[in-house]
Amino acid sequence: MMFAMGEDFTFQNAHKFFASSDNLIEYWNANIMSQTNIELKYSTPSMYIDAVAAQDIAWPTRYDDMFPYADYDETYWTGYFTSKANSKKFFRDGGHTLNSSNKLFALAALDVDTTDAEIQTYEDMKYKMMDVVGITQHHDAVTGTARTHVV
Repeated sequence: MMFAMGEDFTFQNAHKFFASSDNLIEYWNANIMSQTNIELKYSTPSMYIDAVAAQDIAWPTRYDDMFPYADYDETYWTGYFTSKANSKKFFRDGGHTLNSSNKLFALAALDVDTTDAEIQTYEDMKYKMMDVVGITQHHDAVTGTARTHVV
């Protein structure tokens, strides 16, 4: 069984989290594992997938729909794919602009007449644009599910 670590708005102190997890794993494996035949350990998604695949389990195929999803009472995620259409258009345009500007930057960098100062300016602009596009590609931003104060 995999327990993913962290979650939005809850994983704030990595040192404390790992120290607590280390204590839990150590105690469990020393005192409880022999009773349950369950060992706790840090892992990776690929290690988990490999272990599950080794079990040779036939998983069912689902054809129903889980939407509308609700994470709290009366907080349904309907409109998930159609909300904030203007923002989603801006995000796509920003990605296109970043891609185009990267090509122009490369051409300028190859031009022997481009000064080091100009290249530095272009590079600074590129990194600012990458930051903005990266933020807009966050799973809550691009889907329109970010909280209002975050938007």
